[in-house]
Amino acid sequence: MLQNNMNTSDLVTGWFTTPSTTTEITSIVKFNRNYMKYHGYISSIICLFGVISNIVNIIVLTRRHMVTPTNCILTALAITDMMTMSIYFVYAVYFYIVTEPLDNYQHGEGWMYFVIVNNLAVITFHNMAMWLTVSLAVFRYIFVCHHVVANQWCSLNRAKLTIFIIVVVSIILCVPNYFLYQVKNLKEFYQPEINGTRNLTDSLNGYWIEKSDLVRDSPLYQPITFWIYGVIIKIAPCILLTILSTLIIMTMHQASIRRKRLLSQSNSRHNEEMSAEHNRTTMMLVMVVLFFVVTEFPQGILAGISGLNDVFFNEVYTNLGDVMDLLVLINSAINFLLYCIMSQQFRDTFKNLFLCSCVRNLNNGGIILKNGIHTNHYSTVKTEVTQV
Repeated sequence: MLQNNMNTSDLVTGWFTTPSTTTEITSIVKFNRNYMKYHGYISSIICLFGVISNIVNIIVLTRRHMVTPTNCILTALAITDMMTMSIYFVYAVYFYIVTEPLDNYQHGEGWMYFVIVNNLAVITFHNMAMWLTVSLAVFRYIFVCHHVVANQWCSLNRAKLTIFIIVVVSIILCVPNYFLYQVKNLKEFYQPEINGTRNLTDSLNGYWIEKSDLVRDSPLYQPITFWIYGVIIKIAPCILLTILSTLIIMTMHQASIRRKRLLSQSNSRHNEEMSAEHNRTTMMLVMVVLFFVVTEFPQGILAGISGLNDVFFNEVYTNLGDVMDLLVLINSAINFLLYCIMSQQFRDTFKNLFLCSCVRNLNNGGIILKNGIHTNHYSTVKTEVTQV
């Protein structure tokens, strides 16, 4: 029986397999078929939350008093995450809810082109997000470990230049993926003379996605693309992020020991509060970085193995596609919660923008505090470049 299993198109990789008539069902295939019944609903909810939360992130992080080199990178990260989930939302609703992937649904040619565009766009945006996270870790490492030159090396202009370079290089790195697949009529997947499939072929009117002629003519093209994706886009950033996070945490620990000695001598409460806020901000950014590592590193390993072994790709990688998609979506949606939990400045700005609108415009834009005094909230917000 023909099964148009749309899970064979992974959100991150864009790999596709042709329809198959195999009757062998392994445990991992059973898991995949059971989970995909719920994947559309779960991923759609995460996408909706992620799109809204990242829009909020962009609004908050682009306020005038919030514009810093670090926040500039976080804003670019929010944009790429928002684009990733916006595109995937349409894909999840149509292929997992409206048509259901296990039904013998014959998709139109336009939807198949949408699948290709969807996957290529998501690959590109997610690659940008990966290297933006690396740049975020580099900037924070310089702030924490080389604070004397931090303002010079990590200026706002250099942050913008870094974002521009990442966007351009990411597009270039993803170019090999653009030539992997093509849309073909389902009838072309079968030969009527073999196994009496003439009646089946005559009844097929839909379209599917097949390897491109370039891939068929060049046997090394797809494995090399797998390795570019698995190593450069996944594994290399994860290794860099792990090293940088370790260095940041070690430096913070050493600084904490020195600070406790100094505070015991100076007994300065103000310095202690500033240091605590600085540490919370750094730990928040480290959490953002480490969450990327946890969700991305296994995918890089699996993609690297798939580049060497077609059987592993068909039997393991494609059947874990939905799970890997879910991890990517959670990673793209989680930052808002991390900001709210770990950054006082982000919480203050968020409350002022969205929760205090009912009392806005009183006293020329001030807000009413509990003691009845009118004041401007922004005058109390810290604006150091080492804070979010």
